Amino acid sequence: MANMDVDGKVVFITGAARGIGLDAAQRLHSGGATVVIVDVDEALAKSEAGHLGARALGLHGDVIDRAQLDATVERVIGAFGRIDVVIANAGIAPPVESVRTGSEEAFDRVLDVNLHGVVNTVRATLPSLLETGGYLLIISSLYAIVNGALSAPYAMSKTAVEALGRSLRVELAGTGVDVGVAYFGFIDTKLLREASEKPGIPELRSSFPGFITKVVPVGRAGTAIADGVAARAARVTAPKWMRLTLPLRGLIQYLDGTMVKQRRVRSAIDAAEGGSRD
Repeated sequence: MANMDVDGKVVFITGAARGIGLDAAQRLHSGGATVVIVDVDEALAKSEAGHLGARALGLHGDVIDRAQLDATVERVIGAFGRIDVVIANAGIAPPVESVRTGSEEAFDRVLDVNLHGVVNTVRATLPSLLETGGYLLIISSLYAIVNGALSAPYAMSKTAVEALGRSLRVELAGTGVDVGVAYFGFIDTKLLREASEKPGIPELRSSFPGFITKVVPVGRAGTAIADGVAARAARVTAPKWMRLTLPLRGLIQYLDGTMVKQRRVRSAIDAAEGGSRD
């Protein structure tokens, strides 16, 4: 796995008009890359690309619409001739509901965007990456490792895309395409802030050690992505302690038993369910 000089490379980032995707786009652009900011909010994508100036393009991209995403990829190829790096970053916040009383529509929406949207992104861009011997980075989460109570569809999606990335890493070995998976903790984004305001979340977070739930600046994740792209890394983490959770994941699952017994966790679930527990 050779390092990559991003200068002159074409980087395609979904969900890049804000948050982690935008921060990564800005850092890669400053390193000389041509960045394609793809987002369901076309106006914002174009605005942020305009702020970057030359070597930036903002395009509409709805990751759950495969045909529309294919058309976006064709526009990029038409404009720049190739795609060297793909960052499958687009995602939405979990509804913060229990499976028992939560909205089925909201549950399925998270899976549509965070799981099927990543699959669509991979399928739409992989032919280009195979031509350039490029790099694919899939954005997973701490929730691929820890218990996802009150965020089950989010945890499911992030666990699933991690599995996709690991599978692709092996399947594409020898093709020239390298695949990485990014694991992020609590990053200061709009997505996190919106989720934090929902009933039950303060109680649930208080059940975890403080260092796990400490919110860190979005730049930590953006820097990790930029460094990961340059290294064509198999694993990208932010904060740095996240890397320690990967070899310990088999032990971390036993914390589920502790959560079952914690009053704060039960209180969080009661708050999220609006007192509807039998």
